Amino acid sequence: MNFELSALLVLGCGYLLTLFGVAWLTERRLLPDRLTRHPAVHVLALCVFASAWTFYGIFGLAHNAGFAYLSSYLGASAAFLLAPVVLIPIMRITRRHQLSSLADLFSFRFRSGRVGTLTTLLTLFISLPLISIQIQALADSLPMLNPQVSSSHAAAVFCVVIAVFSILFGARHASLRNSHNGLVFAIALASLIKLVALVAIAVYALFFVLGGPAELSDWLQSNPAQLDSLQQQQQSDHWQILLLAFFACAFVMPHMFQIAFTENLPPESLYRASWGVPLFLLVLALAVLPILWAAVKTQALTNPEYLVLQLGQALQLPWLSTLAFIGGLSAASGIIIVATVALASMLQNHVVLPLVRVPNNVRFYAWLLWIRRLIILGLVLGSYLFFQFIGHRFSLNQLGLLAFIGFLQFLPGVLATLYWPRASRNGFLLGLIAGFVVWAQGLLLPMMGLSLLGDTPESPLAGDSHSAALLSLTANIAMLVLGSLIFPGSRQERAAADACMLNALPGPTERQIRVESDNDFITRLSPRLGDKPARREVRRALRELQLPAGQLKPLDTLRLRTQLEQNLSGLLGPVEAATLLQPLDESLDSGFKARNVHLLEQQLETYDQRLSGLAAELDQLRRYHRATLQRLPIGACTIDAQHRILFWNAEMEQYTGLSTEAALGIDLAQLPAPWDELLNDFADASEFHLEAQGVELQGAQRWFSLHKAALDDAPDPGMVLLIEDETQTQLLARKLAHSERLASIGRFAAGVAHEIGNPVTGIACLAQNLKLETEEPEILSTGDQIVDQTHRITRIVQSLVRFAHTGRQEGPEHFEPVNLHDCIAEAVHLVSLDRRGRQQQFHNQVQTDLQIPGDLQLLLQVFVNLLNNASDASDEYGEIHIEASLNTHSVRVLIIDEGSGIPPELQGQLFEPFFTTKEPGKGTGLGLPLVYNIITQHYGNIEILSPANKKQNKGTRVVITLPRLQSDAIAQQTPAADEEGLSG
Repeated sequence: MNFELSALLVLGCGYLLTLFGVAWLTERRLLPDRLTRHPAVHVLALCVFASAWTFYGIFGLAHNAGFAYLSSYLGASAAFLLAPVVLIPIMRITRRHQLSSLADLFSFRFRSGRVGTLTTLLTLFISLPLISIQIQALADSLPMLNPQVSSSHAAAVFCVVIAVFSILFGARHASLRNSHNGLVFAIALASLIKLVALVAIAVYALFFVLGGPAELSDWLQSNPAQLDSLQQQQQSDHWQILLLAFFACAFVMPHMFQIAFTENLPPESLYRASWGVPLFLLVLALAVLPILWAAVKTQALTNPEYLVLQLGQALQLPWLSTLAFIGGLSAASGIIIVATVALASMLQNHVVLPLVRVPNNVRFYAWLLWIRRLIILGLVLGSYLFFQFIGHRFSLNQLGLLAFIGFLQFLPGVLATLYWPRASRNGFLLGLIAGFVVWAQGLLLPMMGLSLLGDTPESPLAGDSHSAALLSLTANIAMLVLGSLIFPGSRQERAAADACMLNALPGPTERQIRVESDNDFITRLSPRLGDKPARREVRRALRELQLPAGQLKPLDTLRLRTQLEQNLSGLLGPVEAATLLQPLDESLDSGFKARNVHLLEQQLETYDQRLSGLAAELDQLRRYHRATLQRLPIGACTIDAQHRILFWNAEMEQYTGLSTEAALGIDLAQLPAPWDELLNDFADASEFHLEAQGVELQGAQRWFSLHKAALDDAPDPGMVLLIEDETQTQLLARKLAHSERLASIGRFAAGVAHEIGNPVTGIACLAQNLKLETEEPEILSTGDQIVDQTHRITRIVQSLVRFAHTGRQEGPEHFEPVNLHDCIAEAVHLVSLDRRGRQQQFHNQVQTDLQIPGDLQLLLQVFVNLLNNASDASDEYGEIHIEASLNTHSVRVLIIDEGSGIPPELQGQLFEPFFTTKEPGKGTGLGLPLVYNIITQHYGNIEILSPANKKQNKGTRVVITLPRLQSDAIAQQTPAADEEGLSG
């Protein structure tokens, strides 16, 4: 049964055009997102693993090696079932560091461009047979359907179409980390088509060719040789190494790495794939035996590798052959498309870019895209030439097993990357070279009819191929271990190893950034990328980190450099990105650095849910200790040897008003005043303790005790500073001292009142009796003066007693409404009588109807004292302003002078008894303490601010806050006044 050539063209072109259309619609977002971004799409895309070798060649393996064919399915299924310990860690590393291929992963882990280049070249060399299989599957299948079709011409047309598809949908973005949604969805559709095709053929074979399960059982009983051949051939021991090879191929082959890790799909998709892909492969594996037995029964075994295609021919069923052809075409096209795209990115980053400089006056991103497109064309052409001159001479099984065992050589390097931090670059290179030398001698050269030892078996499955494969893997592992122990890795390698060990958690780096602004990064990148692309990349990194442009703090500088390296890794690969930014680093000798600690802290906060075992326990302990330091009731600050801040707890934030993010990484001298001088001087001082250091914060005096301890035994010598707020303690001590003074004054006042009261009363009586003894005006005037002076002495003694016993004064129930304007006017008048010839101007700007509750005589004494002090401090023709403002429940009175002001160091003692700033003999030091007590008695508050005029650094402002007379109290007073007026 032959197909018409036109029918074959319609089938092939129709399928490929369907892939084009689906990819185009997906890229244009014309298909619903719930379909194109469904989790099942990524799972089906990962099933690109089932290539033409699995669709066609697996039947030849099942026919020749029995149940060993299951190794293909079981090995890949094991890789996905072990996703949490293999695939998920690789995904985290690649996403965190913008790695797009296996070569990127190895070059990042071993910090070497040579590693990436060697990995790329070896991957290319092994992939050529794998891609050749796909081309050969189409070239061989078409002549089976129509002998007139030229296999070479069909292969050429197929390669051209695949190259166009790969360029259109696999090289659309300059960054290798951008998801190709159209490509992924098309590959997922291809996987679904090959599944449906093979299952449909298997169902027909089981129920219509073999007659169903019952008749199949009878047929197997009558043909026991079929089961015996499966079981006997299974005893061949080469299937164990195949199982391990397919396990490795599930994530090291370029197309599998591309779909699994590079395409930016949700991370949860790999967890779904851990059961979805094994289920897909299980269905494919179950479909093999019914089709194989149906072919045996119908004698369609001319070529066992293509028996699924020959079955329809033998049964004269065109639709069955059509399904087989479309299924094989989907399996072949999917792997070629993804493999060429993945290999193009590897060759661009690790072969082309290290050798080619960016031309001047070129658009950088467009230049990268065209480089990759040309590489794709070269790859497809190279694969076609390999098929044309080499590949067609061998069977699908021969080429497939050669490639799969070749990919197995990368497995030790992957496992060392994830789980052995002592693996070194030299050990990896020695292991890889040793493994491939044995692989070439034991498998490749014999297959080509060559051998350095003269042994030329006919195929890799003949002779001792299993031993050769096992020996190559053993040599690889042995040289990796020995080379790593003999040639240990550098510090950079160990840092990258720690990052990989912690599953994409970057460890501390030993670098110090010598840049201060984002322009420094632009200047460094411009010669390689061009000015506009460099500026664009820096702005993009700033936006991702939410950092402002311009000057950068040290910690932000390191964060920006790290982000730039990750972003550029997606464009140029990790080695090229690190090379571009390397001159920005200044290597340090030893020890960890502050900014690295903060980066590590940030990453631990991000990855805390991904840690397990001892790492999780240590992280919990770290969090507990950090929370303890953060919640200490005293300020804690850690600095390094250069006085850069490493730690800044919550109490320090409260003291200084400076957030942790703003403080970390800066020098103590860069802190805002007064903390810059206070902490920097204390860090340099020889004293380890300073008690009650006074500072002014927001216009108020505060006191802090400072303590420090050297961290000489730490990896990076530094110092811890403890700052304790002593303000409340100092205020309490001053209040206690004030109370002690009041107690002593009280005792003194009681004695003075007792000793002076009686003589003064006697003098007053004698003076008053003069009126009875004489009528001379001079003597009577003298007597009145004596009486006035005795009254004055009595008032002084009463004031002293009242000051000492302020708590015994009459309470607010005896207060009366006081007109504040009139009270101040009277005080101004009294002060004006004793200005000693000075001409100060008093401006009473208080509202005339403003009233407060209080004792008029006491309030008059307050304002007389304050105005006297303002007058004494002012110039001869100075101005003194008295203002008042109303609040809801209080009155605020301001007395402002233009005098010399009060020194800051004296302001804390103004209300202490007997303290005065006046010259000896001109002040008692009791005026302001008395004022303070009277204001307190009136439930008010007084504050003295100096200087009032900060620009001219002079003047004093006295702020008095007193309760406001409420409207109901005014209403109660008004009727009484009216009655008094009426009665008058």
